[in-house]
Amino acid sequence: MDALLDYLDDIEEVLEKSKSIPLTGKVSVDKDKVLDIINEIRLNLPEDIRFAQRIVGDHDKIIDDAKHRAGNLLEDAKMEAKSLTSSHEVFKRASEQATELMEETKRSAREVRLNAMDYADEILEKAENQIRQTMDNMEQQHRRIMEYYEGIIDIIYENRQQLRGR
Repeated sequence: MDALLDYLDDIEEVLEKSKSIPLTGKVSVDKDKVLDIINEIRLNLPEDIRFAQRIVGDHDKIIDDAKHRAGNLLEDAKMEAKSLTSSHEVFKRASEQATELMEETKRSAREVRLNAMDYADEILEKAENQIRQTMDNMEQQHRRIMEYYEGIIDIIYENRQQLRGR
């Protein structure tokens, strides 16, 4: 995200350092510099997207770890229950504890999954907004460039008309 802001600052700097066209309020922009900055933006956007994918991948790992822990805890509870089968009350209590533990683990895993999904959605929303903002800025720059060239064409046309005496 900081890289994108730096690139936008670079575009602003190019515009600010550009030569003014007298009486038009427009500037002459170094096309190569602006295109270089746009290319750098394109090269760095996939990194943000890869970052969001890593977050989603971590989400799956957390859920898998929670399932694994729940399985281990359940297996431990079963083993303990088997060893205590001599006393019905102890077996009943262990079974209830294992069920409660399994439910708690499921709730915890569900909570982790939802939080990870919310976080991934937030990151993807930020990436989407940055891309939209970059596209809007690029569209504005394109419009300004087109207006600039249209102004030059008008000046050239007027100069040709004056040369012809019209």
